[in-house]
Amino acid sequence: MKKILFAFFMLLIHFNVNASIYIKIDNDELIPYFNEDIKKYNYYTDKDNINIVVVNEDDDMIFGEGMHNLEEGINKFIVSSSKYGDYEINVYKNYIKKELEKGILTKLEIANYNINFNKDIYEYNVAVSNDSPLDINYEVNNPSSYVEIIGNGNFNKTKNIITINVDNINTYKINVYKTNLVSHNIYANDNEEVEMSYTKKEIAKLLIITISCSLVFSLYYILFIKKLF
Repeated sequence: MKKILFAFFMLLIHFNVNASIYIKIDNDELIPYFNEDIKKYNYYTDKDNINIVVVNEDDDMIFGEGMHNLEEGINKFIVSSSKYGDYEINVYKNYIKKELEKGILTKLEIANYNINFNKDIYEYNVAVSNDSPLDINYEVNNPSSYVEIIGNGNFNKTKNIITINVDNINTYKINVYKTNLVSHNIYANDNEEVEMSYTKKEIAKLLIITISCSLVFSLYYILFIKKLF
């Protein structure tokens, strides 16, 4: 029975370590650091070619990895995963810093949401329970920059997309997931009611954790506690 418990723990460890994808270029990190939920990255080099390296699961089909030649300026590559979708990598060869500093948001906030903004991350997720437009505040690095926000409001689908285009150079994306209200009996203070909503992905994670904990406790009970009686 102890062997069964050990095998179960090893299975959980294997699942957590290998259930992901990781992308590097020439053994260098991307900007920002790779995360399977972040879909757009930058990389800077003066080389004539690069090697896109992908570490993935055995049953995940990958397209776009390997050696690639570079032209001067911006080179756009798409790495496609059958399990995790597409990842966009913009490789800048011999870039001019002055040009790259255009079209950048230095601040992006959404009232009542914490999105942990990073100027190098171009995609964010929020969950809403109504159709009201989001209160979006931003700052740019250049006062003369042109900013256009499209798709804010009338959220009539499960997944809605708000795009923020800066100088027609960089586009930031906010995925708005319209969800059903799960719980609303929580208060921020005596007079304000806070609505909480969860996406299907968050609910699935919660179920997995709950089931795993139940199995571990059951095995522990069978192996150790039951022997005491």
